[in-house]
Amino acid sequence: MFCNLLRNIRINIPVPIFGIGCGVLGMSLAKTSINLGKYASVLLRSLEYRGYDSTGAVFQDTDMNVSLLKDVGAPSTLVKTLGIEDKGGNIFCGQVRWATFGTVTKKNAQPHIVKCKNYIYGAHNGNITNTRELKKFLISEGHDVVSDNDGEMLVHTIEHYFDNELSKIRIEDQIKIQPRLQCMRKGIYQATKKMVGSYAAVIVDPLTETSWAIKAGSSLYFGIGEIDSNPFGLASSDLTAVLKFTKKIVNLREGEFIEFSKNEFQVFAFKELKIKRPNQPDMIINTGDKIEKTPVHSKLRAEDTELLPPFEYFMEQEICAEIESSGKLIKLFKGGSNTGRRMIELLKKEKILSDMKELAERIISADDFKKQLSILSKFENSQKAKNFYKKVEENYQSIYRVLVIKDFEKKYFFSTDKNTFIDLLNSHFDKKRLLIAKALDSIIELDDVREFSESVNKFLELVNNTYQKSRNIYIIACGTSYHATLVASLFFNEIANIEIIPVLPGNFRGQYSKSLRDNDVIIGVSQSGETKDLIDIFNDVENLGLNIKKIVLVNNMNSTLGQEKSDVSIPIFCGPEIAVPATKSFINQITLFYYLAISVLERKLKIEKNTNKQLKKILEKRLKSIEDIPYLIKETIETTKEQIEYVAGKIYMEPSMHILATKITGVAKEGALKIRETVLNHTEGGEASEFKHGPNTILGKNTVYGLKNVKAMIKYFNSSIDQIYELAQEKNISIEERRKLTKAFGNYIFSKTHPFNLSRKATELFNEIIMDFEFFDKAYRNYPLIYVTGPEERDVNLTISQINTHKIRGGDTFIIAEENDKLLENAKINPHDEGYYGWGYIPLPKTGDSLMTAFSATIVLQLLALKMSIKKMSKLDRLKISDHGVHPDVPKNVSKSITVD
Repeated sequence: MFCNLLRNIRINIPVPIFGIGCGVLGMSLAKTSINLGKYASVLLRSLEYRGYDSTGAVFQDTDMNVSLLKDVGAPSTLVKTLGIEDKGGNIFCGQVRWATFGTVTKKNAQPHIVKCKNYIYGAHNGNITNTRELKKFLISEGHDVVSDNDGEMLVHTIEHYFDNELSKIRIEDQIKIQPRLQCMRKGIYQATKKMVGSYAAVIVDPLTETSWAIKAGSSLYFGIGEIDSNPFGLASSDLTAVLKFTKKIVNLREGEFIEFSKNEFQVFAFKELKIKRPNQPDMIINTGDKIEKTPVHSKLRAEDTELLPPFEYFMEQEICAEIESSGKLIKLFKGGSNTGRRMIELLKKEKILSDMKELAERIISADDFKKQLSILSKFENSQKAKNFYKKVEENYQSIYRVLVIKDFEKKYFFSTDKNTFIDLLNSHFDKKRLLIAKALDSIIELDDVREFSESVNKFLELVNNTYQKSRNIYIIACGTSYHATLVASLFFNEIANIEIIPVLPGNFRGQYSKSLRDNDVIIGVSQSGETKDLIDIFNDVENLGLNIKKIVLVNNMNSTLGQEKSDVSIPIFCGPEIAVPATKSFINQITLFYYLAISVLERKLKIEKNTNKQLKKILEKRLKSIEDIPYLIKETIETTKEQIEYVAGKIYMEPSMHILATKITGVAKEGALKIRETVLNHTEGGEASEFKHGPNTILGKNTVYGLKNVKAMIKYFNSSIDQIYELAQEKNISIEERRKLTKAFGNYIFSKTHPFNLSRKATELFNEIIMDFEFFDKAYRNYPLIYVTGPEERDVNLTISQINTHKIRGGDTFIIAEENDKLLENAKINPHDEGYYGWGYIPLPKTGDSLMTAFSATIVLQLLALKMSIKKMSKLDRLKISDHGVHPDVPKNVSKSITVD
C-alpha cells in the first residue's frame, strides 16, 4: 500500500532558495514499521516551503532506541543524505526550520533531545519571544543548554516542569505510565505559562512512548488513520501534510494540546478557554480539563497538491485552475451545480436519498481507503443499487450523459473537478461506480450549499444591522488578502452603495481600535486562517467586551480563525494552493466579495421595498455577470499570451517599476506584490493620479540600477579603456604608465579625484579622456510604468492624461486594458524626436465594465509576474548567480502562512 501511496502523492514542490515559518511534525504508529523513515521523508518534504535552513528527525523504536538525524539544509536533500528515508520505528518527531532565534547551524537545528533532569525530546514551530530570559533561567536551574534556539528552550522548559512534577511522587511510580502521563500534563500547563510567544510544539516521552502536540497560537493539525494496516496518529503544522495520509482530522483550538500514543488520543486544555455557542452562553473550559473530540472528515484533497502536466510550476497551474475554482464557488452561489441538483431530485424521487446519505457517512467515517472500497462494494451489489442504475439508464438519459459520458471524457471544464468521492473510481472507468460517486458528491455538495447559504445570510443580517445603525464595517487583512479587501471596498461602494473600511492590522490598531462601538462589524480575510496579525486583532476586539460581530473569509475552515475567532465563517473554496505567491485564493476572494456586494444590494431593495427600475436592472446585470467570471478568466488566459510574453521580455530585468491603476487600486497593488514576490524587482502599485504627487521623481535620471544599466556602463568603460590604450600607444607612453593611467581612470569614475603619480604625457592624456567622459549617463534608462484601467470613458481619459504626463519625463508605457483606440495611440507615440521609447499594450477581453476588469486585469498581472520570474530565474541561473531567490513557486523570504509576530 505504501508504494501506491507514494505513487499517488507525487511530491513535486521545487527546492526553495529562502523561506519563513518553520514546520513541526509528530507521528506515532501502533506497531514498528520499517517504512517510518519513508513516511517521515514525505512529511518533511511536504513542509519544505515552511523552512529549509535546517532539517531534523528523531526516530524511536519499541526497544526505546532513539536516534537523532539533523543538519543544515533543505529536507528534499537531507532526507537522503542523513539517511532519514531508511529509518524504521514507531515514533517520529521532525522539524523544518526557518531561523529566528539562533543562527543557521547544526546545533540550532531541531528537534532537540534533552536529558538534564529527565529524558524527553521535541521540536516546535513559531517563536518564543522570551527565549533569552528562559535560557538564563534554565542555566540557573542546572540545565545543559547547548544552543540559542527557542525550540531547545521550549523542550528544556517542559522537561523542567515535568521533572518537578515527577519529583512529587514516589520513585517507583516515576516509571509507571499513568503517573508519568499525569506529570507531563501538569508540566505542560506550567511550561506554557512560563513561555511567551506564538508556537506549536511536539514533545515525546520515550519511556511511555507518548507524544504531545501543543497548539499555542500557531497552526497545528492532527489526524488519525491507518497505513499498511498500521494505525497511526499524526500531528503537523500543515494540514496538507496530514491529508497525504488521512482525511480524518481532529480539530484543535488554540490553548489545547493532544496526547497521543499508537492509535489512541485525548485532548486537554492547558489554559482556560471560552467557547462560543450559538444561542447559548459561552462554555468555559478550565485548565487541565479533558475535551471530547470526534474526528471529522476533511473535504480538502492532498491529491490537489500534485503538479500535473503540462505545467512546470505550481503558480502557472494555479492561475489556470482559477477557471475551475471560481466556477466551483459560483456553483454555491447558485445553490449547487445543475447536475448535482438534478441528481438530488432523482434520489428523492426514487426514494434512495436517505440510503445514499447513510452510505456517504459510512464511507467518510471509514479508517482507510480499503474499508471505503469494501463498504462501496457491498452497496454496489445490493438490490437498491441495481434499481438505481436501472432507473438512471431507463429514465434519466440526460443526467446519465452528463455524469458518465461528458464527465469521464472531461470535455466540459466545470465537470472535471475532483470531488470527495471520485477517488472511489480507483483510477479506472466504471460507469456504475461513477454514478454512485457523483450521487454521493451531490449529497456533500448539498451540505456545502446549505452551510454556505446559512453563513451568507448571517453575513447579510450583520451588515444590514450595522448599516441601519450607522455604524462601521471594518475589513482587515494582510498581504494579498488585504489587496482583496481594497477590491471589496470598490465592489460594495459601486454596487451596494455601502462603505466598508479596508485596513491592515497594524493600521487598525493605530487608527480605529480606540473608536470601536457596539454594532460595528469586523471582517477578517485570510487564506490560511492562521495569520497571526489578524488573530491578534480578533483577540483584542473580543477582549473589549463590546457587541461587535466578527466575520471571517477563509480557505481553511479548520483553521484558528475559521473555528474559534468568528461569529460567522465563510469559505472561499479555492482548494489547496501550493505556490507561495497567492493567485487563485485572491480571485476567489474577490469573486466572493463581488457576490456578497450584489447580495447586499438585493437585500437592501427587498427590505426598503425599493421599486426603482434602474436599480433592478443593475441588480439583474450584476447577477448575470457573476456567471461570466470563469469564462472571462478562461478567455483572458487564452487571448493574452503573446502580448504578456512580449511585455515580460521588455521589463523582466528592470530593477524597479510602478503599476498605476485608475480606480481599481487593489488590482495594481496585488499585481505589484506578485512581481515583487516572484521576480524580486522593486515594484509599487497604486492609484495612477497619485504618481504625480511625488513618486514621479523616479523618472529621468536616478540611481536605481539593474543588470542592464551595469552592462551599459561596463560597455562604455571598456570602450574608454580601449581608447586610452590606443592613444597611449600613439604617444609612446610606457606599459607601466598605462597601468597607472587605467587605474586612475577607474578611481576617477566614483571619486572624481585627479591622480598626481602620472607623467606629464599620461596626465595630459588622462585630462583629455575625462573631458567628455559621462559614465553615469550610459546608465540612465526609461522607467517602466504599467497602466491598468477599466473601459469607462472617464477612467480612460484620466489614464491618457497620466501617460502623456509621465512619458515625456522618461517613462515607458505598458497598458493593460480593454481595446481602446485612444489609449493605443497615446501609448505608442514616441514623445521624443529620437532615442529609445518602450511601449506595449495587453488587450483584455471586452466587457465594457470596469468592475469586471478587476478579474481580467488580475489574471494578466499574475501571468506577467510568472513569465517575468521564469525569464529572470533562467537569466540568473545562466549567469551562475547563486542563491538569487527568484522562483515563481518558492521565492526567498516569504511563506504561505505567517504564524509569527
